[in-house]
Amino acid sequence: KSADAERDSSNVSEDTDEAKTSKPFQYPLSFLLRIPKADLHMHLDGSIRIPTLIDLAKQQNVSLPSYDPEELKQIVFPAQYESLKEYLIGFGYITSVLKTPEALERVAYEVAIDAYDVGVRYLEMRFAPQLHAIPCKFTIEDVICSVNRGLERAAKEADQLDRLSGETDIIPNNEGSNNDSSLATIEKMRKLSEEGMHPYNPGAPPHHYGIIACAMRFFLPVFSPYYEFFCEVHKGEDPHRVFGLASVALVTAVNNLRQKGRCCDEYESEKSDCFSGSSSQVYGEKGDNGEKITLSAARMEWQQDCDYILPIVAVDVAGAESGYPASDHKEAFDLAHQSFLNKTVHAGEAYGPESIFSAITDLHAERIGHGCNLFRWDIIGEGEGRGGRDKRNKEKGMSDHQKQAYVENLTRYLGTMRTCIEVCLSSNLQTMPELEGDLRNHPALKMIEEGLAVTFCTDNALVSHTNMVRELTLAAEAFDLRPGQMRNIVYNGFKRSFMAKRYRAKRDYNRDVISYYRRIEKEFGFGRTGSDGGNFR
Repeated sequence: KSADAERDSSNVSEDTDEAKTSKPFQYPLSFLLRIPKADLHMHLDGSIRIPTLIDLAKQQNVSLPSYDPEELKQIVFPAQYESLKEYLIGFGYITSVLKTPEALERVAYEVAIDAYDVGVRYLEMRFAPQLHAIPCKFTIEDVICSVNRGLERAAKEADQLDRLSGETDIIPNNEGSNNDSSLATIEKMRKLSEEGMHPYNPGAPPHHYGIIACAMRFFLPVFSPYYEFFCEVHKGEDPHRVFGLASVALVTAVNNLRQKGRCCDEYESEKSDCFSGSSSQVYGEKGDNGEKITLSAARMEWQQDCDYILPIVAVDVAGAESGYPASDHKEAFDLAHQSFLNKTVHAGEAYGPESIFSAITDLHAERIGHGCNLFRWDIIGEGEGRGGRDKRNKEKGMSDHQKQAYVENLTRYLGTMRTCIEVCLSSNLQTMPELEGDLRNHPALKMIEEGLAVTFCTDNALVSHTNMVRELTLAAEAFDLRPGQMRNIVYNGFKRSFMAKRYRAKRDYNRDVISYYRRIEKEFGFGRTGSDGGNFR
């Protein structure tokens, strides 16, 4: 193993003096709440608050099966689903209310602050902009920028809560605390302090986030106004070609926005070309002489002060795997790869190991979402290929021994390349009947034993009724994770993140995470100090 692999391996045994016993190791809730955590696989739409969904539906005259929170939860978001297909039904209701800047900003803020409230320090939020965009009215760029405004606001508020948590007297004074948001944040910290258990601390690493833009393996015109328009434009073409072209359109829009590096101020975006790379910028309106009106240098400087850097960190492809192969999106992900845009791919969730192989070879995946079927050599060749036809090409004639060797080689490759697997336990419990409701049957345990880079994530906080504290609790209980194992799994989330910082700054941030984590461990008397802290590459 390389030194990096040694550090990532979740069964590193610094825990030799913590030999496993028949009784699972118990972590206090306060410990799991306070440790710094990274959530690399969180869907914006699937994590909306139910009261917010109902409120937005009423505002926009969107019909829901019920407007009672508990009843809606039982009807649309039950604790268990029969399949991944049934699991995804509720997303139609959610995306129908997320087609305005205000709604997207609100939900992004709420989802992020909910994550920060349970100790997440770094999150990567993913969503499919084409599900929210409206042609000629609400562009892909508008969608991404709306989400970013909400995420930025949540991160700033969480950092303010960190600062306030260190103050002995948080009663607002007359200086610097006279706006509504500051007063609300102060009041929130007062309540958290009274309750006595929260993750905020002035010595903790600051909050950061990244944005992941999702393409869709499959879509229909009814999915959104954008897809309706797109399908009309490409009427008569092979559907799989259309799926790929939509992904190319998404990656192109994302790359354009990344090159601009920032969003226009919402009040200036309609009348100014604020993305121009030239030394002067112009209004779209014309003066008396027919020439476009040039913005003054002072105005440009003011506008730049109102702009903000946009941390779009990766692209993903999500949706039905069987019948909709990753290869449909090869052109788009080649473009992303050539543009130094990171790639994470949903694969191996509802299809065999060959889906993971295709994500790596066709889409240059650096992380894998779910990957539950990694070790299922027995289902190789059983899925559906393009267009619903049986996929039995080169896998058809493989013997059981060859299939097992295929999985072994794939696993070895993932380990060697440190391809991180984003495991979502609560979500998998809902969509994988083969687990029989028992996470001890989950392949994550073997992933850990094989030394793969594994990180636990929420997937969809609403749909799966979870948060990061619950995910770590489930993992600790099901897999009997010792402190050293828990520490390394948590570290994986930070090390394998696509953080939008220079590598050196990311490394320094991760070292702060290590130091803070060790400090909390020491408070609770877990593990030994100093043996693997701070060794990042």
